[in-house]
Amino acid sequence: MEKIITLGELMLRLTPPDYAKIDQTRSFMANYGGAEANVAVSLAYLGHRCYFISKLPPTDVGDSAIKHLRSHNICTDYIARGSSLMGIYFYESGFGGRPSKVIYNRRHSAFTRIRTTEFDFDEIFKDATWFHVSGITLALGKSVREVTFECLKYCKKYHVPVSFDFNFRSKLWEIDEAREIYKKVVPYVDYLFASYWDANTMMEILPDNENASKEEKTINVMRKLINKYDISAVFMTDRTVYSATENSLKASYITKDNVYHTNDYHFQILDRIGAGDAFASGVIHCLIKDKSNLEHALDFGIVTCVLKHTISGDSSRLKEEDIYDYLKGCKGVVR
Repeated sequence: MEKIITLGELMLRLTPPDYAKIDQTRSFMANYGGAEANVAVSLAYLGHRCYFISKLPPTDVGDSAIKHLRSHNICTDYIARGSSLMGIYFYESGFGGRPSKVIYNRRHSAFTRIRTTEFDFDEIFKDATWFHVSGITLALGKSVREVTFECLKYCKKYHVPVSFDFNFRSKLWEIDEAREIYKKVVPYVDYLFASYWDANTMMEILPDNENASKEEKTINVMRKLINKYDISAVFMTDRTVYSATENSLKASYITKDNVYHTNDYHFQILDRIGAGDAFASGVIHCLIKDKSNLEHALDFGIVTCVLKHTISGDSSRLKEEDIYDYLKGCKGVVR
């Protein structure tokens, strides 16, 4: 039976209503979110059986977070309870020329106190079919990284495919610290979500020709990364920002032998948070069904990402038919 595992922190999200700034509001809209939880929720709506590894406080807020996950059909058997603090972030929605803003309050949260001794990794991974984690989780401290690497080791033991989203956040850690950890993680990874900057700056892979075009350098650097670490494919998005509420997106994948680009999608934005997680979930959804059809996975992923921008909250609530209906309207894609 299918068993998708993600590892990360679920946070309480507080957002001022009606695009207000934080110093204007006296009440906040409350929701829950976090990169890997967003991926799990999106995959659950796409019909998958998902489990979430995390740690939450044994408080009413922690109970509410558990109920949130269960309401989206996420299995919470692997969530430890302890400590007293819930990670929180404030999201100030941008509008027009004013960009969005995120303020974290998560330094001493329950998740940062997660321990390897709280989990039976054999039980978790012996029948797992996929594992996903991101660089945001790696940024949250030594004990979190210990749990992450234990998960990765057990994925190797049980031959579980691993996807990893670089997701570097400068508000959480410095480049030098992140670079050291990323280089230890990537050897465990089968499918990467990364940018040229990630490969060039974080993994320190240089292009053969600095004067080549952006696309040529990207392909060159990504293929070096793929060959060095035996990665099956790298997926990436390319965003053009016209304003906080109007963007366009296209996506690409690169393998040892192939390169493919999607159409460029122009769209309006209701809520940008979690769009990258939606992209990852769309790609993973298709890879689980058929690892050989990367073009279809990329097309499905970018549409999942684009449509997530029209949904408030951190995670996509789209069903498979929603994605296919949009794809058919755009380019006549048939299941």
